[in-house]
Amino acid sequence: MIGMPRLRALIRRRRYTLLFVLVLLLLAAGITATTSAIGAQRQAKAADELCTADDLAARWHSGALFLDARSARTGKTVLAHRGDEPTQTGSTMKVVTAAAAVSALGPDHRFTTRVVAGTDPGAVVLVGGGDPTLSRLPSGQDSVYPHAPHLDDLARQVLEARARQPVSSVQVDTSLFDGPAWHPSWPESARTSGSVSNITSLMVDGDRDDPTESYSLRSAGTVARAATAFAALLGPDVRVDTTSVPAPSGAQVLATVRSATVSELVGMLLTDSDDTLAEVLARHVAIAEGAGRSFDAVQAGSTKALVRYGVPTGGLRLVDGSGLSPDNRVPASALTTLMRAVAAKQDGLGPVDAGLAVAGRTGTLGDDGRFTGAAADARGHVRGKTGTLDDMYGLTGVTDEVGGDRVVFTVFAEGTSDPGARKEIDALAAALWRCGGHAPALRG
Repeated sequence: MIGMPRLRALIRRRRYTLLFVLVLLLLAAGITATTSAIGAQRQAKAADELCTADDLAARWHSGALFLDARSARTGKTVLAHRGDEPTQTGSTMKVVTAAAAVSALGPDHRFTTRVVAGTDPGAVVLVGGGDPTLSRLPSGQDSVYPHAPHLDDLARQVLEARARQPVSSVQVDTSLFDGPAWHPSWPESARTSGSVSNITSLMVDGDRDDPTESYSLRSAGTVARAATAFAALLGPDVRVDTTSVPAPSGAQVLATVRSATVSELVGMLLTDSDDTLAEVLARHVAIAEGAGRSFDAVQAGSTKALVRYGVPTGGLRLVDGSGLSPDNRVPASALTTLMRAVAAKQDGLGPVDAGLAVAGRTGTLGDDGRFTGAAADARGHVRGKTGTLDDMYGLTGVTDEVGGDRVVFTVFAEGTSDPGARKEIDALAAALWRCGGHAPALRG
């Protein structure tokens, strides 16, 4: 047995040992806390060095800046400057049109071009279904639109159906769309540069002189080009009448072809920034939403479709579907709200997200030295849609994830014709990518 003196000594030693251990634990905790605080300070400093977007915005040189950037995850504002003021859009409008098309029509919808028997013997009526991709090239040969239907397929079906009664004339029904075919605010140079065609429900190859060239001269006779090319496939002496007539009620359907899906068309529209395709889709949206069949119906049709994505539509003025008109007005904040829904692939918006150009790689973000110099490290890490008019440049997009979050943004430089504005926009987009979830607004 241990004697009492020895027992008391042992207890005292253990007490001192426990006190010593406790002191060591407290010291270690203090050191750990201090180290963590220093680490957090270093991380914050590193994030601030990466997140220079606010400095770039404060030192903006290229015209008037309109900016709205937010967390893709929460919608919290990262950076904003005049973001709620409506401004010109350029081709960033195509994101609006693409999203509206998916909403109003559905991603799997296709447009049908028909040929029906005419009232007169030997007459057939080519009924425009609002498919600008219908091609006059031989089947098996692609135009600028992959997977497009072809006139020769329609002609083959007609000749088979009318084997005992030769076709003598081709009439047209273009009543699906109302005029005018050309918006009065569009410059004539848009036609001669090959940017856009007359907007009619019957056309071939987007009315390009060369079906294989994206920017090819468009004509003043959009319907005539399509009808004449079709008639030539039916026989050498087939007459053409380009005055629109209604297809006879209950007429025999002789032939049909269908477009690619809306999902595929949206991809072409965004990646290639196709003005004609945008205008046709905007018209289909207006029809589907019961707003009308003309340019005047685009506003009501597209805004109604956008409400489904939670986009505020109060400040929107939608004159056309392509953004070619300088009269369009959309706040950067509204586009950013839409882009957040796109980035989340909300309610079928996956095709819109997939159609966005990739910085330094594809579409309009791969052209003209985009994302070079100070923005080169963001190549492949920013996706979006550009916009350009005579006196503005813009970009709406989404960044890859950094620090646990992505940034959705819209930036416009208005009142400038200096192409250097693109570099400033790219630098800001690159900075927003570097910020990610490290942005001061998101850390606070």
